[in-house]
Amino acid sequence: MIEPIGFNLWNKALQGAFRKGYSAFNDGVMESECPYDDKRKDCGRLTWSRSFITAWRDGWVHAACEKKQMLITEYYSDKR
Repeated sequence: MIEPIGFNLWNKALQGAFRKGYSAFNDGVMESECPYDDKRKDCGRLTWSRSFITAWRDGWVHAACEKKQMLITEYYSDKR
C-alpha cells in the first residue's frame, strides 16, 4: 500500500479504518458495505463515526485507484 501524504500524522484509529477499507477492496467487498454506522449522541450531536466512515471509504477508493493505475501501466507496457 502506498500511504497518502501525511498518513503518519493521522490518528492511529483512523489509520486503522483506512487500512481496513484498503483491505476490503482487495478482498472484493463493495464500497457500500462499509462496516461503520453513522451514530449520533443522545442529544442529536454527531460523533466521530463519520470520520471512520470517510477514512474507510478513502482507503477503499485508494486501493481502487492503485489497481486502476496498475492495470493502465500493464496495458501500456504490453504494447511495446
